This record gives sequence, C-alpha cells and structure tokens, in this order.
Amino acid sequence: MRRKGQLDTAEKVAEAQVIWWQKFALARFSRSTSFNLLCTWATLLVFITTLAECSSSTAYGKFGHESIFSVPPKVGWWLMEVPVTMSFLYSFFWLPGPQKHEVAPRICAAVMCLHYSYRGWIYPYLLRPHPGARSNFSLMPALGGWLVTITHGYLNGRWFAEHGRHLGRKSWLRDPRFLLGLLLYFSGFVALVYHDYLVRDLRSSPGPRYRIPHGGFFDYATQAVYFCELWTWLGFFLLSWGPNGLFIFLVSAGNLIPRSVASH
Repeated sequence: MRRKGQLDTAEKVAEAQVIWWQKFALARFSRSTSFNLLCTWATLLVFITTLAECSSSTAYGKFGHESIFSVPPKVGWWLMEVPVTMSFLYSFFWLPGPQKHEVAPRICAAVMCLHYSYRGWIYPYLLRPHPGARSNFSLMPALGGWLVTITHGYLNGRWFAEHGRHLGRKSWLRDPRFLLGLLLYFSGFVALVYHDYLVRDLRSSPGPRYRIPHGGFFDYATQAVYFCELWTWLGFFLLSWGPNGLFIFLVSAGNLIPRSVASH
C-alpha cells in the first residue's frame, strides 16, 4: 500500500509539473506543449524587438559606429544570419518529422534554403562597405540577434516537418493561400535582390556615405529594400500559413518600420 501511495504521489507531482509548464504556452498552434511554448516565446520576441527598435535604432548600417565591440559589416551580417541556416537544417532535416518528405513541406524548406543561401551567405560576401565604415557593425545585434534567428530557423523546421498538418496534405498545393504566397514570395525575393544591387552599385562611384539610389521602388520610398523584405515575408507567411511565417513577418516589421522612419 505504501509503495502504491508513493507511485500515486509521484504521478500527481509529474502531472502538476506538466500543468505548470502548460500555463506558459499562451499561443496555441499545435497539440504539442513544447511547440506552443516556442510560439509563446516567439510572440514575446516580437514585442521585445519592436520596443527595442522604437527606443533606439539597432547599431548597424547607417546607425552603426566603430567601437571595441564592432566588426566589419561582412562579418557582422554573416554572424547574425548564420544561426538561421544551422537551426533550420537541424530542426527540419536532422530531427524526425512525420511529413517532412511530403511535397509542400519540401517546397517550403527549399524556399528557406534559397532565402538564407542569399541573405546569410551570398549577400554578406557581396557587400561593399563605404571606406569610412570598415568596422561599424556592432557585435550586440550580431550576437543578440541570435535569439530571433535561432527561433526563426527552429520554428520553421518543426512547423514544416511536424506541426503544420495542412502542409502534409496534397490539397494544400492547390490552395489559393499557397499559390498566392509563392507568387508574392518569389516576386518579392527577386525585387529584394535587385534593390540590394542598386544599393551596392552606389559604391561604384564616389560620393557621400549614404545616398538614395535611383530606380525601382527607390523612386517612391527611401527604404525600398525594407519594403521588399516585408513583401517577401508576407508571401512566405501565406504559403506556409502558420506561426513560423507570422513570426518572421511581424518581427521584421517591428525592426524595419521604426528603422525606416528613423532613416527618413
């Protein structure tokens, strides 16, 4: 009887611990408590990022400055973006997932790999920093941004492979959200690469450190690259239709909109 009573007590303690953790899973997108906790953490990051950017622009690019904790822009960009690649490859390809071999999750994974092959590896390599800004990328956003980038990569990997159940159905490939999302994503991605080129091409001629390029959406907006970034992530949200896409769209808006206002 005593042994049975001890087992009952242990089970009650375990149940209480599970219930205690579940209380923090305020965002409900899955039957998995751990995934819902991750989504809750992602929601918190959106508010933290937005408040931080509204109070002070992140120290890179125009708002960067040389200090003992700064690195060259090429290194800073690579350091900030590389965790997305690592966390996504681990969470989608390495960890098990019941639907990661289905067509739609594979397409979504290909989109992620395409985006961060460019943004995390090719873009930093192609950067042409102004001669007066050789080391103006603060290590704080480069390393502090890992909170966002690791969350972003892992959230996508698990949503594609396991929790985004609609992605495992072949009918999703004909869904208007998926088709419109693909159209918006790829058109936005092409526009993003083109406008990055326009900014980079400014370095081919002498002039002040910061100028607004001519052509494309720069004829209508001072921060056309930010507009293209948000356009791209809106498409990504639609094609995957989950907290993964909503997170990167909102956290990007929370970072880029206040920053564009400050730049303007």
